[in-house]
Amino acid sequence: MGLRYPGGFVSAVYSPVVTTPPSTATPNVEYLVVAGGGGAGFDVGGGGGAGGLLTGSLAVATASALTITVGGGGAGDTNAGGTGTSGTNSVFSSITSTGGGGG
Repeated sequence: MGLRYPGGFVSAVYSPVVTTPPSTATPNVEYLVVAGGGGAGFDVGGGGGAGGLLTGSLAVATASALTITVGGGGAGDTNAGGTGTSGTNSVFSSITSTGGGGG
C-alpha cells in the first residue's frame, strides 16, 4: 500500500494505524490498495486469482488516524484436484480491495 503526501510518498506501510502529518497534510491523500492473491490449485486445479487493486484520492482530516489492513495471499492446495484458498481483503480507511479467488 502507499500514500502520497505533498512533498513525499510512503510506499510501504507496516503499522495498522497511520496518522497523517499535521504540518504537511492536505484534505486529500492518494492511495493504492492491493489485496492478497488467491492460492493455486493442485494437479488439475487452476492458478489463483489476482488480488483486487484500487487507486484514488480520499479526503481526510488533518492529523487523523487511518486504519490499514494488509491482505494476505491464499494458500495453495496439495491434494490432487484440490483448490487453493482465497486471498484476504486489504483495507485503507473506508476503501476495501477484495482478495483473489483460489484456483
